[in-house]
Amino acid sequence: MTNADRTADDPVNEGWMQGFPPIKEKRIRFEASSFYAWPQLRWSFSHLEELMPTKSVWRGSGASKPLPYNLQSFSDVTITTTRGEKLTWDEALSQTYADGLIILHRGEIIYEEYFSATGPHTRHVIQSANKSIVGVIAESLIAEGRLDAEAIVSTIIPELQDSAYGDASVQQVLDMLISMDFHEDYLDPASEIWRFHRATGMSPRNPNENAEAASEAVADVLPRVKKDQDQDHGHAFAYREPNIFVLGWIVRRAAGQDITSQLSERIWQHIGAEHDGYYLLDGSGAESSSGFTLRDFARFGELVRNGGVNDGKQLIPATVIDKIFNGGDPELFAKAKFQSLPNWSYKSQWWMRHIDGRTCAVARGAHGQVLYIDPENDLVVARVGSFPKAPSTQIDHVFLPTLDEITRKVMGSQ
Repeated sequence: MTNADRTADDPVNEGWMQGFPPIKEKRIRFEASSFYAWPQLRWSFSHLEELMPTKSVWRGSGASKPLPYNLQSFSDVTITTTRGEKLTWDEALSQTYADGLIILHRGEIIYEEYFSATGPHTRHVIQSANKSIVGVIAESLIAEGRLDAEAIVSTIIPELQDSAYGDASVQQVLDMLISMDFHEDYLDPASEIWRFHRATGMSPRNPNENAEAASEAVADVLPRVKKDQDQDHGHAFAYREPNIFVLGWIVRRAAGQDITSQLSERIWQHIGAEHDGYYLLDGSGAESSSGFTLRDFARFGELVRNGGVNDGKQLIPATVIDKIFNGGDPELFAKAKFQSLPNWSYKSQWWMRHIDGRTCAVARGAHGQVLYIDPENDLVVARVGSFPKAPSTQIDHVFLPTLDEITRKVMGSQ
């Protein structure tokens, strides 16, 4: 899309899942894979709890805490992409298929807008941006002495003794420094990632799979992920989906509690959330990705920006926040050759942007889910989207310059 026409492929205008019942041609179902087809996913990402099994992240019984408003106009902002194209504010949002965007400055909402099938009370899937939340839980367990960062994974999960994780440390999993023989390319339908995805419960079963493959959960697949014998752990950053699920297994095993309950008890009941969140579940009941309203997603970002403190209560240990913002090793990150992410690093399941002498933490998920935290400039940007292709790098040429223009406008208005 090369203009700011938000009606193109809009699920409301297209009539997806409208009517009682919707006509057959406009029904979206998980089993038929139509939920992940284009443009149906523009509706699905805001309605996954209607299509797949989920478990709620309870917000608690207390009242929500309203976020204060100090709205500003961004219509005058022009974005120059890294490819040299000049876009208006609306064009930048449209070309990256934003479903919602909130900008917080010093805890106040200065911009909030929703598009497509998303609204203020809609729980939108955040895809792999969830890994950063699980990273915070894991690091909190380490800070509390309930998990050893240098422990070998197989001592916690013996089921992984003969896998790529048999001689890997917990910290290497957290920092995505695992050597594995695993083909992960979301643009390749033959990639191993798709069988893995089916095991996580996030994709429907392939009717051509045998009975054993059709019934496997992610814990059945992970032991079969093997190490790359030509490279040791810790040699290079490599973003691989199995790491996220191994970390989730570690967190459940170490705490003796599911991720959903840990997130609720540690954070969600204490940040004034407006709504319960949810986790998608695999066939064994293990969590995969999660969904939240955009405001609550932003509230989590604000908690991290404030050093893990909310209303005077330390919800995330300060040592965890410090460890994350110290960042990872840029030289190890550079070996992954992300052309759109120069001078970045990776730490504890967070992408770390090193820019102009400061470090920003970024949670990133497929199809354009982003939580951007810039403590030095008191800035949090929460975004959900439905970009047609999965890799988040597909929108970097527009979205990263957009972040920079947001920062310049906010800091220039002080």
